[in-house]
Amino acid sequence: MGSDRKIEQRAKIDAGFSERRGFLFRISRTHSALIVGIGLMLTALLDYVTIDVLWVGPLYLIFIGFAAWTLGWRQGVAATAASIVVTVLLNGSSLYPFHVAATGWDYAIRIPPVLVIVALLSYARAACDTQWHLARTDPLTGALNRKAFFELAGTIRESKGWHVLAYADLDGLKRLNDAEGHEQGDAALKAFSDHVRKAIRKDDIFARIGGDEFLVYLAVRDAQAGLTVANRLHHAMNSAVANQDHPLRCSVGALILAPGPRSIDRELRVADELMYEAKQTGAALALATAREHPGGITMAGRYMQTAGMAAPADTGPAGESEFRGESRETAKQTKPRRAA
Repeated sequence: MGSDRKIEQRAKIDAGFSERRGFLFRISRTHSALIVGIGLMLTALLDYVTIDVLWVGPLYLIFIGFAAWTLGWRQGVAATAASIVVTVLLNGSSLYPFHVAATGWDYAIRIPPVLVIVALLSYARAACDTQWHLARTDPLTGALNRKAFFELAGTIRESKGWHVLAYADLDGLKRLNDAEGHEQGDAALKAFSDHVRKAIRKDDIFARIGGDEFLVYLAVRDAQAGLTVANRLHHAMNSAVANQDHPLRCSVGALILAPGPRSIDRELRVADELMYEAKQTGAALALATAREHPGGITMAGRYMQTAGMAAPADTGPAGESEFRGESRETAKQTKPRRAA
């Protein structure tokens, strides 16, 4: 187990396979703080150079708002305070551009609206983040939902490293729901998801794309590491809810993806077919090494593992097979799927 964990720590998900959001949502706090700090200093310099000529108050407000949106209301208030201090040092206690005599009223009229803007921006950012994550998270299991996975999948076209794409199907969920009710079924799904998350890393992709279907996409060092990780993942999934009165078993179709072009949608269909084969065998792991090429996927080194040792599956005379994108519906015409 120690060596397996060491293998996994050598690889991370490609930067291209990450959540795509706008600049104002994905900028790091460090970069944001630098922008705010440098922006306020440059604004103060401009204020000093153009005293009684230009009013640079709106420029201060831009960086105050940027701080509130990207860093939070506390940092927005801090930026406001810094701007006031600089303004007073440069212009005296009477705020420009009018230099009114009623200084107290001048402050009372100008500062509260700025603080209201800070509060509104920080609240709006928090609300946007909450809704964005809710729209991409399965509410029952906490895993990514189907929308989020395919949103991520659409961002990757090529990879320089090896990956494992595992398509898992829980066998027996319908029987559990019928026998003990949907509450027990939901509890089993939660337990399964929690167990899988403990078996993978924080950066790995874990998604629920159907009632009893899950996907895991993770980076590995090489093909051998992919085989090790896929076997460990299959074991973890089958031990997740083994103590239930109606234990759930898990059929897994896994692709070890070689470096090169990526078509996650097509690779997912291949993993789905492998999962179907594993389901026909009975909570097995059907695994193959795959390499993308124009027009299809070449698979080699196929394995089917049940309770015993992994053994090569039938791969044809050349030890390779071609997949050109047929869906599970095509397979269903000749291989009726066994009920869960």
